[in-house]
Amino acid sequence: MTQWISDVVGPGYAQSIQVESILYEGRSAFQHIQVAISPMFGRMLILDHAVQTTEVDEFIYHEMLAHPALVSHPHPRRVLVIGGGDGGTLEEVLKHAVEHVTLVEIDRDVVEVSRALLPSICGRAFDDGRVRLLIDDGIAFVRRTHEKFDVILVDSTDPKGPGVALFSEAFYAACGRVLTDEGMVVAQSGSYIFQRGLTKLVREHLRSLFPLAMTYWAAIPAYPGVLWSFTCGSKRHDPRALPPEQIAGRLKSVSTRYYQPHMHPMAFTLPPLIDG
Repeated sequence: MTQWISDVVGPGYAQSIQVESILYEGRSAFQHIQVAISPMFGRMLILDHAVQTTEVDEFIYHEMLAHPALVSHPHPRRVLVIGGGDGGTLEEVLKHAVEHVTLVEIDRDVVEVSRALLPSICGRAFDDGRVRLLIDDGIAFVRRTHEKFDVILVDSTDPKGPGVALFSEAFYAACGRVLTDEGMVVAQSGSYIFQRGLTKLVREHLRSLFPLAMTYWAAIPAYPGVLWSFTCGSKRHDPRALPPEQIAGRLKSVSTRYYQPHMHPMAFTLPPLIDG
């Protein structure tokens, strides 16, 4: 019997992916966790019935969450990742000459399951000496910490379960407090077709808090609607003003499969239905 997992994005729309088998299924203190095998996408991490990442296309999401900000900031030394327990974003950050990365993940089970069953996504990122892994509430962490970061990457689930508060204006304000004077924050902001309200909400929050705020996109096949958005808030540096040759120079020692210098300005070019 053919199995399918349906990811319901909103009223009237869901995306279904065929599944060959379920490798893991359990409930943590925060959410329902599955690792499934898809004939199209390989192993997939699914949280609360929504696909978070897959072996086949994870690099698109993780590269586009991490690299636009890391090449736009002139000297990203200290990076904070909120969420991202699968380690994919962490792996991309570590390709840069950063000095320290703190990853704050609320659900220890996500980290343990990902390291055990999705090693192709995180690689050896968690073993890197520059990394500090904290099993903690990311919102509480940014509210209480006295540390400063050059770049914050919010690798969250959709706004449900433990991810709801990661889309609030108060959370983004707390991020702004712990950023350096040249700091930048980037958050995944959903499908700009089927979650248009969410994309606009994130951008409005960041525009109210940062001198510069803009949305960009990537094509991620496993995500509902394929066209996915990310939104950046910046205190000083505008990613849209970065020349391709400068991006190429900063990517000289960074290996990527999707994100390329010529694609950087294209990512910040959005259709009229979204005001970038």
